[in-house]
Amino acid sequence: MILILSVLAVAPSALAATGTEKTGLVDTQKVLDQMPEKKKAENILTATGTQWQKGLDKLKKDFQTAATDYEKQKKSLSKTAIEQKEKDLNLKYQSIQKYQLEKFGPGGALEKKQNELFAPIRKKFLTAVQAVAKKEGFSVIIDKQAVVYGDKSADITFKVIDQLK
Repeated sequence: MILILSVLAVAPSALAATGTEKTGLVDTQKVLDQMPEKKKAENILTATGTQWQKGLDKLKKDFQTAATDYEKQKKSLSKTAIEQKEKDLNLKYQSIQKYQLEKFGPGGALEKKQNELFAPIRKKFLTAVQAVAKKEGFSVIIDKQAVVYGDKSADITFKVIDQLK
């Protein structure tokens, strides 16, 4: 165990001493904020989510109306009619839950739409980062948000933004 820990402690300094590793930093959020494709994708995603939310709101309103009508009529209905109305209300409620899960739940349509819209943006970003890294001789690029300390000379954010233009 001590041997493994000592190797892990010495390995980074040994790599740095050989000078074979050059690490760069990129502010991913800053780069993405400069991309018009991101703003367009966000607008499409927001519009889609709003449209689906309106559909959900309509289902909820229809359910609420049906529930209110049922409560008003309940005293004058037969046992069979009450059971049928309650069954109908239960089906409406289940359809609301199903719609909400299908559209907004984990792995739902909104998440799939987000992945569909942002996949080409991520690919374009990564291609630009790779191009700058190769051009500048970096072997590793780290997101700036995950770094405790980084020399400004290692920051390639603006080079990546230029590469995207």
